[in-house]
Amino acid sequence: MKSNFTTFVILALVVCGSLVAQTTGDYRSNGSGNWGDNTKWETYVGSAWVGAVSAPTGTGTITLRGTDSLFMNVAVTITGTLVSDSGEVGNSETTMTFAPGSMFLLPINNGTIPLATWDSGSTCKITGYVSGSKPANANQNFYNLTWDCPNQSANVDLSMSGNTIGGDVTIDTTGLGRMYLTSPAGFSAPITIHGNIYMRRGQFSSNGSSSADTIIIHTMGDIIVTGGNFSLSRGSGTDVHWYHHGEFSVSDATLQNSGGSTKTQRMIFAGSGTQNITLSNVTYGTGTSHFNMRVQNGSTVNLGQTVISSSNTGSFIVESGATIETAQPGGFEGNIQSTGANGGGNSLSTGANYTFNGSSAQVTGTLMPDTVHSLTLNNTSGVTLSRATVINDTLHLVAGEFDNTIPFTLGANGYVSFEGGSVKVPLGIGEDGEILPAAFSLQQNYPNPFNPTTNIQFQISDLGFVSLKVFNALGMEVATIVNKTMFPGAYTVQWDATGNPSGMYMVKLTSGSQVLTKSMILAK
Repeated sequence: MKSNFTTFVILALVVCGSLVAQTTGDYRSNGSGNWGDNTKWETYVGSAWVGAVSAPTGTGTITLRGTDSLFMNVAVTITGTLVSDSGEVGNSETTMTFAPGSMFLLPINNGTIPLATWDSGSTCKITGYVSGSKPANANQNFYNLTWDCPNQSANVDLSMSGNTIGGDVTIDTTGLGRMYLTSPAGFSAPITIHGNIYMRRGQFSSNGSSSADTIIIHTMGDIIVTGGNFSLSRGSGTDVHWYHHGEFSVSDATLQNSGGSTKTQRMIFAGSGTQNITLSNVTYGTGTSHFNMRVQNGSTVNLGQTVISSSNTGSFIVESGATIETAQPGGFEGNIQSTGANGGGNSLSTGANYTFNGSSAQVTGTLMPDTVHSLTLNNTSGVTLSRATVINDTLHLVAGEFDNTIPFTLGANGYVSFEGGSVKVPLGIGEDGEILPAAFSLQQNYPNPFNPTTNIQFQISDLGFVSLKVFNALGMEVATIVNKTMFPGAYTVQWDATGNPSGMYMVKLTSGSQVLTKSMILAK
């Protein structure tokens, strides 16, 4: 035996030929020796196993059984299924390759995964882990990796570091234990998953260690959780930055972390296209087992109707240059209800972009800051501005009416883009580019009825002398709120009716020959 041959040593504890149904042409090992030695193989002829005329080339199902030890003295490409209880791979010039559509199956506890080249579409599937040592060589680059271990009773990490999964990671079940990608002891470089993560049952996380470290994960596809517990970290000592580029869909499952209030464990939405967050029947870890989310500069997250509930004590943070979208009638307050007690607090940047795209009427709310980079309104049922807002870049009026009774202001580089939508209060442009009312108007006071104070909003389109007075039901003047020359603009004033009896009142706005009135009710 040459020392530079790859060795694949099978140390099986049970005969695994019965684990996969036989088909004519399948192979199974029959003693120890070289892979290329046909006398070390049997082939199935439909009713019995007989001595093989030639060694397997990789097609069909190949079972490595018993205590057989086979040494790779030839390059082999697996195009079917290779079943092994355990294995050991040494350094060699020869290679094992798993072709598209092929599979390696490890149906027993512990065992060894062959060091190999895993082509696009190949799968490594672990089904027999229970406890004890992790499968050897689990920290290599795979295409698809599937973990389906219903009898698992212990936690296990794969010790990945700098590895790339070219396809999907599927967690069918982890039994009563947990499966981790890595641990601080073994981690030194980011782990990248190019496909999706499918989580169905069990518990899955990046790590589960109390040791201090920073672990970085990149997922380029979607994360789809339909059961079990998905955690960024189940380790109390690690900081975890999980950069996610796809959809995030969680239903009938739990989200949590174990870093307490002192560790930074967060999912960072970093995609180049719109990423949807969809949460349904989600529970969260209690206390400081929070789940933090951050939208990175340049990324767009659509929250839709999703609710991040108040049982999540984590934070939702939107960076400057990021974009978030909502379809909730109450705006972002309807989506982001996490308490922010951990992770720095809920924070929506004044340099971010905000989109309202619901199907029923929406308000912008007060969680959206009073200064934004851009604001996009795409709702045929209309959107109402909840407070005076500065828009530093573009107001995109895509669809529906924008109720700008409460005024907005454009920053130095601000611009209104009419793309199919409209405004309730017509707009004019002042000398400095600010938005000014194009019409003389008086809005209904709020609240109404009131006691004892109420707010009155009005707009002046031209420079001139303005009076705003209040009269009782007998036509007697009871208050003069405004009585001076005013520049064009939108104004809000307050009337304190303390000392006046309950009843109907009229507020009268006068500017030159223009007069408007509204009725008000004081209810004590």
